[in-house]
Amino acid sequence: MALVTDFLNFLGTTWSKYSVYTHSYAGNYGPTLKHAKKVSAQGKTAGQTLRQRSVQDKKPGTYSLADVASHDRPGDCWMIVKEKVYDISRFADDHPGGTVISTYFGRDGTDVFATFHPPAAWKQLNDYYIGDLAREEPLDELLKDYRDMRAEFVREGLFKSSKAWFLLQTLINAALFAASIATICYDKSYWAIVLSASLMGLFVQQCGWLAHDFLHQQVFENRTANSFFGYLFGNCVLGFSVSWWRTKHNIHHTAPNECDEQYTPLDEDIDTLPIIAWSKEILATVESKRILRVLQYQHYMILPLLFMARYSWTFGSLLFTFNPDLSTTKGLIEKGTVAFHYAWFSWAAFHILPGVAKPLAWMVATELVAGLLLGFVFTLSHNGKEVYNESKDFVRAQVITTRNTKRGWFNDWFTGGLDTQIEHHLFPTMPRHNYPKIAPQVEALCKKHGLEYDNVSVVGASVAVVKALKEIADEASIRLHAH
Repeated sequence: MALVTDFLNFLGTTWSKYSVYTHSYAGNYGPTLKHAKKVSAQGKTAGQTLRQRSVQDKKPGTYSLADVASHDRPGDCWMIVKEKVYDISRFADDHPGGTVISTYFGRDGTDVFATFHPPAAWKQLNDYYIGDLAREEPLDELLKDYRDMRAEFVREGLFKSSKAWFLLQTLINAALFAASIATICYDKSYWAIVLSASLMGLFVQQCGWLAHDFLHQQVFENRTANSFFGYLFGNCVLGFSVSWWRTKHNIHHTAPNECDEQYTPLDEDIDTLPIIAWSKEILATVESKRILRVLQYQHYMILPLLFMARYSWTFGSLLFTFNPDLSTTKGLIEKGTVAFHYAWFSWAAFHILPGVAKPLAWMVATELVAGLLLGFVFTLSHNGKEVYNESKDFVRAQVITTRNTKRGWFNDWFTGGLDTQIEHHLFPTMPRHNYPKIAPQVEALCKKHGLEYDNVSVVGASVAVVKALKEIADEASIRLHAH
């Protein structure tokens, strides 16, 4: 009975979290980010006008790293890009990428800016320039080598995609979809339903990787074209909100496995209490005996929870999509495309299969399989790696929190290229078919600077995740029985 109560409490906590999160869409800061606070529209406009005048009137100066670091909160935020200092106070609330920008307030954002922004964005920086950076010591050699490596990859054309390669992936996905539908058209037994749902779940997973590719701007040079196909595969096929995913995923890329000073996760991918704690420091924030009672079994719960991953993401995405505050043109597109997903999915089930039980069984089984296949890959990529609460440079933050799995043609395809997750996190806009080409150089970079290049088998990665969960579960058990 206690476990049931804990689960209901978890649902209530999740509802509250997502409700607050979706209401922050308009540009104010979400509840999990550092220095989070909301500002009224009137105050925001007045503040922008004053700050704009201040930046325009200010003569360029020279600033130290400490000077920049002191401007690290909403309303007073500076950032370094390529040794120049920018006052982004008047821009941060309107950042097209959302609240992710706050993870680099008062810091050197050179690498994250270069990684996620198109060439046109560099021109906009001039509007916020206030001076130059005066370094007391030379630039970190790791960052210098990383930037040189990135420039070399650009010169070699490794950020250009093979359209034929992505077309082939799309055709493979279409074949999976056709095979799934053909199975239940030919045979309507429960065995056929299980087979069809497994194929459809695999189709959903693989379309997830394609949506990921397009939304990381890997395929086309035109961002609108990438967004179109991102909505096609994301909203229409998978049924998740692209805007919801972008905000969540951008923070994951800029602050992987990062927490604030109190070890509240900034990266929502590790914000899984009260069911899972991904570090002993996160566990230390738990005071409830009921939650500790659940966490002592978390290493047993991880696999069943992966089956439920699609339902968790769907829940968050639907709350975001159908939030009344999301009434802009983009909001209408989100609602329409997500509704289209549920229309075709339901029609396929109830039009092809007889009765009610069999269509529902097919739909539920599809969601369970898709959740397992997606969640399994995500779990191997970052979970069981370091969780931290102090600022780290972009390169170190990516490498120490990320794990590769041994490559092979099947693993490359099955994981959507995320078997080279380290390379993806360092160069997320590079087409995934080029990651194997750069892997030896990335590994050499890590070795040169004393960073672990974690590259293990799928079995080894699975063992590492479960082992990390068990160590934290044992700590939860000790605390529970010490009370």
